[in-house]
Amino acid sequence: MNKKGSLIFLFLIAVFVAAAQENKDVINVRQRLLRRQAQELDEHIDSFHMLHLMIGGNVYQTEKHVNYAYDPATGRYDFTNEFKYVQPLLNLGDISIVDLKTSFGNDSSDMFSAPDEFALTLKYSGINAVMHANMHTANIHKSTLKRTRDVLNKYDMFHTGAFIDQAERNGNYPLIIEKKGFKVAVLNYTKLPSRPDASKEFFINEADKSSIEKDMRMAQAYKPDFIIVYFDWSDNFQDVPNPAQQALAQFAFEKGANLVVGTCPNAPMRIDNVSYYYKGVERQGIVAYSLGNLLASDEELRNCRGYMMDMELRRNRFTRETQIDDWGVIPVYTYYDTTSTKGKTKVFSVPCSAIESGDIFPGLPYIEKRRVINGAYQVRQMLGASADELQYNLNELIVNNVKETIEITSASLNNKYSLARAGDIAPSPAPAAPAASADPKSSASLEKIYKQSYGPAQALTEPPASPSPEKKKDPAYEKEKTKAENVFDATATKAAEPVAAVTATEATAPVKLDAKPDPNRDKMPIMQFVPDTVYRIQVFALKQFLPMDTNYYDHLKGYEVYEEKDMIKYVVGKYKTYQACYDYWKAQIQPRYKQSFIVKFVNGKKALK
Repeated sequence: MNKKGSLIFLFLIAVFVAAAQENKDVINVRQRLLRRQAQELDEHIDSFHMLHLMIGGNVYQTEKHVNYAYDPATGRYDFTNEFKYVQPLLNLGDISIVDLKTSFGNDSSDMFSAPDEFALTLKYSGINAVMHANMHTANIHKSTLKRTRDVLNKYDMFHTGAFIDQAERNGNYPLIIEKKGFKVAVLNYTKLPSRPDASKEFFINEADKSSIEKDMRMAQAYKPDFIIVYFDWSDNFQDVPNPAQQALAQFAFEKGANLVVGTCPNAPMRIDNVSYYYKGVERQGIVAYSLGNLLASDEELRNCRGYMMDMELRRNRFTRETQIDDWGVIPVYTYYDTTSTKGKTKVFSVPCSAIESGDIFPGLPYIEKRRVINGAYQVRQMLGASADELQYNLNELIVNNVKETIEITSASLNNKYSLARAGDIAPSPAPAAPAASADPKSSASLEKIYKQSYGPAQALTEPPASPSPEKKKDPAYEKEKTKAENVFDATATKAAEPVAAVTATEATAPVKLDAKPDPNRDKMPIMQFVPDTVYRIQVFALKQFLPMDTNYYDHLKGYEVYEEKDMIKYVVGKYKTYQACYDYWKAQIQPRYKQSFIVKFVNGKKALK
């Protein structure tokens, strides 16, 4: 090969390496077909059993949802739209789990209660196990919990996390689900910032190490093949896991958990692969700190993002050893449709990739499509280093076929058993404004509950009032205003939602514009890419009484130590590219510090992974 040819060859290699490096920040995508496993269609004998898990985040049903679903002409509620587009995916799971942020008290004035029709919608969606340990359950009364349990039992749905009393808990916890020869144990806990008087008459699992250790021993007595610990933890809109959550997840693994998942902050958080020791043997565990919302509580953009975990378990028929065979994530988004039916709002939980490709909602308004794609892209950036994205061949024909099949058979595809049908449900009371109460925890809306429970800083906020002319002239105000404009504000209104100008997602799946241009298109602000992005390696966090000498250890010489609040964050290195940081971490840091991980900093502030 001559000199010119060699240079061209080297140039092509450099281009390929640069492209591969650029794609490191984007999640790896794998595609699957929507079909049941072969062993369900015919007798398929081999050395392994397979079990499919689908795990989602929060499922809300607020006053808004209830009003949207009510049809005054018929006096009935119709919630079928809400899960219509994720129904084919949830029905793939032999076990499909979510965190239920409502109850079934048959009380239209109770903001924490949904009509019974929504319970049947949950069953038909494919969800067959719901978690109760959360702040919303803590705001209902004992009679409401009892009726909720009865309704879920009527539709043959598993539930756990809250109990009428300690005796009921002793006989029904941990939750043991037996499907297709597998025995799966599910433990559910919450972190309550306060305990309203309404729920003090019954038992809610609160997360503490003593309870988890006792419950784990009880679970292991059943000899399960797999143990899932589901936490409802963290502050509202928290975006990175705190040390307490990381320590609690580590503790759950060390006591026998195989998978740890979390919800509560109404926003997705990262997934970590955790190294731990169980009975003296080193293992690897998966912890998803927050799945975000599968069905969001309102239209606020940061509320609408989430993802589902799609996981297959494999168990050897002879040794009974169970392993995670294949898994990935499915980014989802809650879309509030205000255009298809004049004067009416419909709520849809949608898989982002099918919206992106135009296979569902082909007539979605441009700005709404951009919001779905941006939400997916943020999840992909956050999870790309630790998980693959799974995309199914979902389209309108498949969605409608599944919906029709469920309506004809009056049963979900993954759970045919049911003691009731839609026609058996007595019409629920029409929506009504919540009644006032002397209970300080009672209020007219969920917004007030958030303010009372989480504090004003984490409440659902309104746009700030305009400053007075005198304040505008204050130099300090101008300084703060300029500073605020340079930082992305996650609480921005829809009109100020940033939209990426160019993303890897757009390159692979170009947006199909509607026949008529959207008048809002030119009004959409464009996100400017921030050049000051670096990657560092967080080793661990300790109180300040234990310093680290970066000059003593060879692998840390010349690096930096950062402090954060009352904790010391040992973050070493400073890299402009993820690949360079990853190479150093994999070679030098991870072998010595198993719990280390890579952190992204933008303008000096820690960003999502």
